[in-house]
Amino acid sequence: MLDRIIKEAEDVLGIPGEVIFREGVKKFLLSKVEENNSLIKSLKEKYGASGYLELEEKIRRGGVPEHPAWEDVILWEELSTHTEALQGLVRRLEAGEAVAF
Repeated sequence: MLDRIIKEAEDVLGIPGEVIFREGVKKFLLSKVEENNSLIKSLKEKYGASGYLELEEKIRRGGVPEHPAWEDVILWEELSTHTEALQGLVRRLEAGEAVAF
């Protein structure tokens, strides 16, 4: 089904299907990076910390109540790891790595 849509888009746009697919995947990945960055920004503002390691240290020193801060440390770390992975995929797309659809 997707291959039919891509082929029709090729005809309508006059652009190769791989380019259409690559750009679509790239835009999707970048939108997820933006979502993660928005959540991370909220956590930075909430705790006045530049990263999850700084928040962890604030909790250990007693500067921030443990709950829900520990849960937010875990979330922040997962968001950071997820964002790095997404950005790696975007870099691979930009480098021209083959995309199968």
